[in-house]
Amino acid sequence: MFDIQLESIERELDVDLGGETLEIEFAFSRTGCRGHARVSIEADSVTTTEIVPFGMSDLHLAFAALAEQTKAWRIEMT
Repeated sequence: MFDIQLESIERELDVDLGGETLEIEFAFSRTGCRGHARVSIEADSVTTTEIVPFGMSDLHLAFAALAEQTKAWRIEMT
């Protein structure tokens, strides 16, 4: 199991999108592996109470896609 912590939430102006985004950063770790992941959501698409749940959902979707994409990289130890 990974230990996952909310690190930060920052509001930023996204020039390309022409609006504000919320940058939600998570830290994760377990024995032998640790890292940070940042997800972005449009600031006007969520309420204050929805920021973290939407960030968690986007983090899940990103890691699920990453796991699927890298499935062939797995080495089975026997």
